[in-house]
Amino acid sequence: MLKTSHLGAYRDLVSLFTRYGRRDFRLTLDPHEMLIPDEEPGPIEPDVKQRAEAFARQLKALGPTYVKFGQLLSTRPDIVPKEYIEALETLQDNVEPFSFAEVERTVEEELGAKISKMFESFDATPIAAASLGQVHRAALRDGREVVVKVQRPNVREQVRKDLDVFAEIAHALESHTDLGRRMNVVGVIEQARLALLGELNYVQEARNMETLRANLADFPQIYIPIVIHDFSSSRVLTTELIKGKKVSKLTPLRLIESNYSQLADVLTRAYLKQICIDGFWHCDPHPGNVFIPHDDGEPRLILLDFGMVSRISQEFQDEVIKLLLNISSNRGTETAEACIRMSEPLEAFDTVRFVRDISMIVAAVHDVAPRDVNTGQLLFNVISVANNNALKVPPELAMLAKTLLHLDGITKKLDPQYDPQGVIRDYAEEMIAQKLVQKLNPRNFYASLLDLNQLVQEFPRRAREIVDLTAAGKLTFGIKLLQAEELLAGIHSVANRITVGLIIAAIVVASALIMRTQPNLAMFGYITSALIGLYLVISTLLHDRKDRERAKTKAK
Repeated sequence: MLKTSHLGAYRDLVSLFTRYGRRDFRLTLDPHEMLIPDEEPGPIEPDVKQRAEAFARQLKALGPTYVKFGQLLSTRPDIVPKEYIEALETLQDNVEPFSFAEVERTVEEELGAKISKMFESFDATPIAAASLGQVHRAALRDGREVVVKVQRPNVREQVRKDLDVFAEIAHALESHTDLGRRMNVVGVIEQARLALLGELNYVQEARNMETLRANLADFPQIYIPIVIHDFSSSRVLTTELIKGKKVSKLTPLRLIESNYSQLADVLTRAYLKQICIDGFWHCDPHPGNVFIPHDDGEPRLILLDFGMVSRISQEFQDEVIKLLLNISSNRGTETAEACIRMSEPLEAFDTVRFVRDISMIVAAVHDVAPRDVNTGQLLFNVISVANNNALKVPPELAMLAKTLLHLDGITKKLDPQYDPQGVIRDYAEEMIAQKLVQKLNPRNFYASLLDLNQLVQEFPRRAREIVDLTAAGKLTFGIKLLQAEELLAGIHSVANRITVGLIIAAIVVASALIMRTQPNLAMFGYITSALIGLYLVISTLLHDRKDRERAKTKAK
């Protein structure tokens, strides 16, 4: 329900998309368009570039929630043109910092002491500023170098208010437009709400880091910074300082001098484990959140920024494994079936058409060179085909596609010839084995064992009751029929029509037998049978019409 108190926000959103995105965003996409290879990059059309840059500036002006929304849009190449993606990607780092006075006040309020008492040094200039917070370099009293992430003042209240507006508009779109229902905008906004509120809770982010460090213990080449819990709270997060360089900033010379192909393989396997085995993954691995340390030891990757994570059930994990395996093995029909199982078909859903479209897309990339295949982009194409075919996909699938899209960008930066599809196929047996071990864990059988124990204890008593009832001739079986009254009424109606038919046939036969001896009586019999027959026909037609109308009313 739209609220009058939010009219200003509605006006801002409508103005934003009618001025900039209405002509450029692709809300529907024909599968044949996905099969046309991209042309060589050329000069960007000035009007589109100007609209994209203005769109990004307007998002910054509207506040942190809109900036985050723009960052999410930059990961949707199935909807957003490349000109907009280039403009929106600047929102990841190009955000104005807030004053050090606000930083000092927040840190001291949250940690309960003066900065000068807690830290040996604390740089006033942030090393990075984002939409929800900014990061400062500091040193503890014991000499440890740390980074301190501080949340923007009043950002929580602003985000909650903006999310309420987004949710209201999403419900209105889903209630009144076919496009809103097909794209599951309510589910998308709900997923974004959970992600944003998780990013605003630094205590939860610290827990995410601890969980992921434990889950990735088998991958020593991937490192997650240690949280300094005594200097952290819901709006302040202090972690150890890791000196390094963003993957996005690696120079060609550095890539030539160091062989990072192994890191690409390790990172892909680590994310496959997070998604398909643990059901809990870091879903924001864009190149700005992945570092290469400066030390000269064994190459490794540092993951940062764990506010945005995703969780899926074991059943969903199984379908994701099937989906990725089928895509990598060029099995279009099985890919479509896996997508259908994890989604909600709407009334207009056409299974045959959907399977055909998905098979076409999967087959088109099977023989493409590995460096030209982007698994995240391919998954977004699958989502677009689902939307076009009235298949309501879960928002978790879009988060998975977003993660794989970022992951592909990092691995291709580390190794331009990297083949993620081959790793998925090679890692499949190991993933399936881990899933079996996970499902055979004794903890998963405790509830079933309790049920079995109860069955064993009660079986003798239940068996004796059945034997006693059988011996006394009192054992009965009850069958409950749904709509039994309507069923019996239908049977009675059929029986009555058969009876009337038999009577008419008897009158006709009797009239024929007495036609020579009693012609007047025979004619009376013929006329009577004709009248009864006509009544039966009319009655049958009227009753059938009423039944059809009643069925239509119930269907509505």
